[in-house]
Amino acid sequence: MSIYNRSHLIGYQLSGLNNDARNLVTGTMAFNATHQYDQQQSMEDYENAVADYLKQSSKHFVRYQVTPLYRNVERVPRGVEMQAQSIGDDSIKFHVYVFNSQPGWQINYYTGTALQENGESK
Repeated sequence: MSIYNRSHLIGYQLSGLNNDARNLVTGTMAFNATHQYDQQQSMEDYENAVADYLKQSSKHFVRYQVTPLYRNVERVPRGVEMQAQSIGDDSIKFHVYVFNSQPGWQINYYTGTALQENGESK
């Protein structure tokens, strides 16, 4: 089992960019997608909120920024800072940090290797 997915910094549903390397980072499944096992929010939850708001009206606009955060020369980001503000109202307003982690795994962010709690390396 791989814990990694390719992660769009600006979600495909918002950008239409699927294979642009400038918009991709290595992310865990829990980082990317809505969690089934806990209450932690993922990138997808915030992207969906923005997309839903934009779909409501062609007159809706959002300032949106996603910044991957690394320490020193790490190859895998530790998480992303996500910010959004709807223009003209506060329907969309957030400034959050989403951790790039996976329950039951220890990630070496420098090399990208991961060790499952039972000792299995990936």
